[in-house]
Amino acid sequence: MTIKIASRSSKLALAQVEEFVSEYQISDFEIIKVKTEGDKKSARGETLFDKAHFVSDIQKCLLNGDADIAVHSAKDTPAKETKDISRIFLLSKSSKDILIYKDAVKFDSEMRIGTSSLRRQLQAKYHLGSSNIFNISGNVDTRLEKLYKGEYDCIILAKAGLERLKMLDEHKYEEMGWITASGQGTLAIEYADYDVVEEIPSLSRQLGYDEGFCYQCHSLIEADRFVLDKINADCNSAVSIQTKIQEGSPHTSGEIYGKNKYICFSGWTPVGAIKSIEKQDGMRLLNEHNWYTLKY
Repeated sequence: MTIKIASRSSKLALAQVEEFVSEYQISDFEIIKVKTEGDKKSARGETLFDKAHFVSDIQKCLLNGDADIAVHSAKDTPAKETKDISRIFLLSKSSKDILIYKDAVKFDSEMRIGTSSLRRQLQAKYHLGSSNIFNISGNVDTRLEKLYKGEYDCIILAKAGLERLKMLDEHKYEEMGWITASGQGTLAIEYADYDVVEEIPSLSRQLGYDEGFCYQCHSLIEADRFVLDKINADCNSAVSIQTKIQEGSPHTSGEIYGKNKYICFSGWTPVGAIKSIEKQDGMRLLNEHNWYTLKY
């Protein structure tokens, strides 16, 4: 059986597909390249749009039978599973953000930073003390081109993206210490028909949710998503969150960024993390933005 795999057509998206088929020893496959609404908006230079636009058109391919499996960046997927579609999180690389410099190798607060993410804009404001933050559009290559043309002094990108493109060593960069978005650096695999998964033995075995697979990746991100769903947040929100194994148990922590302050939250369970957010009035901070109104 030829496995039809739906994906965005960018270099990074296709690199993610190649990683998936290599890891799970899929030799008979066809890539269905989808130019999503998010890609179209980004190509037009738009930066303020719902990142779900990178996912929904690909999901339609699953639902109408044009594709068997979809491969996404996990951070772009919604907090809740889409109706009639199942997903798993796997193949994690670094979850870190990096600051890529045009010339300098040390950050200065007056540098012009490029990022289109509200979360990253506010992290740069609070954690780097930056006052010159500007939106940037386009795929990884386009953003790097804008950097080296001098439109910015530095830009913020996901480290995992450059790792997958085998481009990390080509640039001067600094790894940021902050927590990032849920699922950053991890792939999300979606399917509408489990019979297709059974055609991939190495993948179907992992879906038995043995302890290693469950704790190392899938269940940890699902814990993040439980919190995000309950506070009505997603990948567009000014929230950083990560659940990881700490002292032998899952522990969720992160930050919520308001216009003038931010809070740190944590909990040994997702419910505990939510209570930490509520105790500090985190929902008020989250709702200050009214979806992406920050301007510099």
